[in-house]
Amino acid sequence: MKKYHAVIIEQSLNDKSVLADIKIINKKKSDDWDLDILEINNIEKAIKIIQSAMVSNEPYYWHIYDDNNTLIVVFKNMVFNLDPKDMSTWNEAQEYGSKLLNIPADQLDFYPKEFSDEPAWLLEKD
Repeated sequence: MKKYHAVIIEQSLNDKSVLADIKIINKKKSDDWDLDILEINNIEKAIKIIQSAMVSNEPYYWHIYDDNNTLIVVFKNMVFNLDPKDMSTWNEAQEYGSKLLNIPADQLDFYPKEFSDEPAWLLEKD
């Protein structure tokens, strides 16, 4: 079975118990956020479960990726399938996040976007 990873901000969830059946493979503390790297086996199921548990009153997203073939960005009410190798495909998701949800553009970098990005991302300081 193909495995995917996802980065999620714990504070984006109303109900963190949705993560109980999902393997958390790493954690990162970033200012006021607690970020988790999750291992995802079933993309559709994970999107449905986690999206339904996201807070409604704050603009958050999380994203799913693999070894540079898949990049899926999940907002509370929208899902975007992007090409991780072609940043021009990211425009619609970035505009949705920045213009409709007022998420700062620099937070819409969808990083890490592949497994090999994870070590550097985990070491980054904000």
